[in-house]
Amino acid sequence: MLLYLDLALEEFRKLGRLRTRADLHEAIMQGAAKRIRPKFMTVAAMLLGLLPILWSTGMGADVMKRIAAPMVAESLPHFCWNWRSIRDL
Repeated sequence: MLLYLDLALEEFRKLGRLRTRADLHEAIMQGAAKRIRPKFMTVAAMLLGLLPILWSTGMGADVMKRIAAPMVAESLPHFCWNWRSIRDL
């Protein structure tokens, strides 16, 4: 996240747009918005990999379900919490 914020601040400085507090806020918002896509892609890849395990049957499925369920349950609230915190900036 810090990398995206640093890049956005540097871009605003190069363009000469970092003069007021509102400009700083805009730079932070742009940097934070660039972080949403990689975060979403990570959560989506994890869910696409783990959701089939929850419906699996067969040998070892009972153990795999116990491992996959907490990971699925944690990924969605974590992503939503990060989205809300960025939106409220």
